[in-house]
Amino acid sequence: MSKRARRALWSAVAILVLVGPPAVFLGRQGWEAGELLELAVVLSGIVAAVAMVLATVGASRIRALTTALGIDRIMSGHRWLGVAALVLVLGHMVAAIVESPRLLNPFAASLGVQFGYAAAVGMVLLSGAAAWGRRRGARYEWWARAHILGAALALALAGMHVFWLGDLLEDPVMRVVCSALALLLLAVLARRWVWQPLFSQRGAYVVYGVRHEGADVATLALTPVFRRRALRFAPGQFVWLRLHRRVVGVQEHPFTIASSAELTDRLELTVRATGDFTRALARLGPGQKVWLDGPHGSFTPDAPERVDGLVLIAGGVGITPMMSMLRTLAERGDRRLHRLVLAERPDQPLFGPELEVLGRRLGLDVLRTAGRRVDADLLAQILPRARGRLEYYVCGPPGLLTGSLAALDQLGVPPGRIHSEQFGWTGPLPTQVPAARSTRSTNDATSPADRVPTHPSIPIPRVEERSRSAAARGG
Repeated sequence: MSKRARRALWSAVAILVLVGPPAVFLGRQGWEAGELLELAVVLSGIVAAVAMVLATVGASRIRALTTALGIDRIMSGHRWLGVAALVLVLGHMVAAIVESPRLLNPFAASLGVQFGYAAAVGMVLLSGAAAWGRRRGARYEWWARAHILGAALALALAGMHVFWLGDLLEDPVMRVVCSALALLLLAVLARRWVWQPLFSQRGAYVVYGVRHEGADVATLALTPVFRRRALRFAPGQFVWLRLHRRVVGVQEHPFTIASSAELTDRLELTVRATGDFTRALARLGPGQKVWLDGPHGSFTPDAPERVDGLVLIAGGVGITPMMSMLRTLAERGDRRLHRLVLAERPDQPLFGPELEVLGRRLGLDVLRTAGRRVDADLLAQILPRARGRLEYYVCGPPGLLTGSLAALDQLGVPPGRIHSEQFGWTGPLPTQVPAARSTRSTNDATSPADRVPTHPSIPIPRVEERSRSAAARGG
């Protein structure tokens, strides 16, 4: 199944899950003109609860979702579902109070109503943690934990609110619907927080060696502990890495897989040391264990028979997914002509000698921008006239993506041929620049490359390391 078909399938499933429960309720209960306010109270509560479940499930690192939709789409959807849930919860409270003013005093209300008030407080805390985490300089570990705690509190209290009120559960069909949603949520959370970090043998790796690529960039070479449990990945995907096998108090961060997908007994991650965690990785010795969760992401090349070649535009260590693509193509003996545009720090060129070798093994043109912004004039130097037969992959900080996407739009590249992943995630970027092919956007070719992590039940934050959203592929 193609990427587009899988994306459409999962999007349809999400819409069905979102609109299904309220549709079932309306079909079972019906409505009359005099009951519109009561209907608004119930429907807003149902849709808010479903949106909370979908936001949590979508951000829980389900590989089928991340490979179909990409991290950027997953985390953008997570964010908007969270906002919608908060608005619906507040609207649910207001409508309930208007319908029954005695509910204005939560201390005099029933236990079920009190749980509802508490769930709303949890949602506010959850949203506050998300907003705080998007501030520059916010410490990722602290706000992520606060966000997860708020999510757990809001979900548990919302469930207790529904159970103690009991109105929805009186209908046998709605009882089945609510039970199915609860079981789905529990199964996903158990896999994410219990099975995967504590028991799964898939993703257990041992350090084979560390290779220094530059002053602050190192490549971590890993080999699987259990050969039959080695990760099967596509070039351009990424993994989450942790140094300890436990749930509480463990840091984990995402990194792009830089090695060839053809080498199943070895996996390499190229990391820029920009914080305590990444510096610790560069100091790991042979034989030390690490645990990987993945692979994730849809930033992967399509079947070679569909395109004449790849155009890869990378900023900083945004080159790491491109290296995986090029190494894989070289191992497969690919004979197409490819183009690589590097917007990197002038004093820290990465993979220079290897790119020369790859240039001889592949048909590869390499253009280093030397500080020049990536714009339509620059790209026109290396692109042929038949641009619609190429696939374009852009990876780097938001400034690079914005400028590159604007340039590709100016050059008339079909939007369906362009794939992008960003780090330093500040929100979704367009796959094409609307309105006008004359738009010129600047981009920072020397920006530090900070990877955006995906995290269960949280939006993509700023962090110290780069790896591939997915969102955040972002995805």
